[in-house]
Amino acid sequence: MQTNITDNINEAMPSSEQLSNGKQRFKIGILAVQGAFLEHQVALKKAHASFRPDSYIEVIEIRHLCDIKPDLDGVIIPGGESTTISLFLQRNGMIEPLRDWILSKTHVTWGTCAGMILLSKITENMKMGGQSTLSIMDTDVSRNFFGRQMQSFEADISLLDEELLATAGKKNFHGVFIRAPAIIKTESPEVKVLATLHRDDVENDIIVAAKQGNVFSTAFHPELTDDYTWHLYFLQLIQKVKNS
Repeated sequence: MQTNITDNINEAMPSSEQLSNGKQRFKIGILAVQGAFLEHQVALKKAHASFRPDSYIEVIEIRHLCDIKPDLDGVIIPGGESTTISLFLQRNGMIEPLRDWILSKTHVTWGTCAGMILLSKITENMKMGGQSTLSIMDTDVSRNFFGRQMQSFEADISLLDEELLATAGKKNFHGVFIRAPAIIKTESPEVKVLATLHRDDVENDIIVAAKQGNVFSTAFHPELTDDYTWHLYFLQLIQKVKNS
């Protein structure tokens, strides 16, 4: 039997009265179609414990249209097979509602691997017949940029964003790349490059993480490591939005 995310992470959730007495809540939704959404749950809990132990975190699975609620502070779109996730969203009438939710200035969204593909406005090497995407970020993404499953690898990436560098306390992050995409071009000055990967077989450094507004994406899988920098960065962005 699959364990519900809320069974693990929402330990003694506070009442509305407790929340009104100064206990802030972070309410996060994870698209639970494919990928390591349970691993994201664990990483979020550990990042939250070091970030705001005086607050509460609630994580819900997004599986149905009714799960896309305005009171969610953030949403994570995990890895998996982007076409399968896209078809699921389309068949369940969730693409436009999720897109509208993401476009709200009071919400923060993070896509990993397949999530990077789904958030991009332009996708190269798309399967025949194409696929519906959320079309949020002004990026041109190449599916399976690094090859198929057998070409999966781990490598250190360079962190470029000042806030991210301050969060990490170091210049590099050890990335896990599984049949990963990459951003081959940014289409707007509003897109900020967060991290790049250097490879001797590629002429220029490869963009593997980027941010536009309150939306960011990573080609790699931070949830599969013991380093919670990116989950902490996600929570910090939510806190920044709450304070604005």
